[in-house]
Amino acid sequence: MKIPTHKMFIFPLLLLLSASSQAQWILDSGASSFFFVTNKAAAVSEVNSFTGVSGSITEAGSATLVLDLSTVDTAVEIRNQRLTEMLFQVGNFPMATVTLIVDTAALENMPAGLTATGSYTASVDLHGIKQDVVADMQIVKLDAETLQVQLARPLIVNAASFGLAEGVEALRAVASLPSITPNVVVDFTLVYHKE
Repeated sequence: MKIPTHKMFIFPLLLLLSASSQAQWILDSGASSFFFVTNKAAAVSEVNSFTGVSGSITEAGSATLVLDLSTVDTAVEIRNQRLTEMLFQVGNFPMATVTLIVDTAALENMPAGLTATGSYTASVDLHGIKQDVVADMQIVKLDAETLQVQLARPLIVNAASFGLAEGVEALRAVASLPSITPNVVVDFTLVYHKE
């Protein structure tokens, strides 16, 4: 049995909670992962990640995911430094944030073991630019206290949409590469526990 996915308006979720709103679901950063795949020189693909991922869904239905951009992990230290300084410019833009409104009643009523899928729109704030992004999502109620949220299919994000094209070109030049593809493929699995 599947519940209507339009009632399951959920996407990656919150770093900080205001004093007036108490969190209902908290992201388990140790059980969660957030990856993006880059492509350079037309044929070399590399898997990168962010280790600083935090989030929650508040009781009022405010859902936010926050990525600490300084925690980017490319498996190569000099690349980490170049991405944080030249691409993300973390001194000015330390975080990326994804927000939307969640139907918390639907989450509560979702039976354990059920999977809901659908297309969702979230507001992404990255590098000082806000854009709506549509993604196909899958939500699994692992048990009464645990949710798993993941992409039903990978998401393609264009660097220029968030003002990152100049940073990509700077990375290409400093590494003496013939090209760096401006599109990145994003994928994630996020696990939340009921507070």
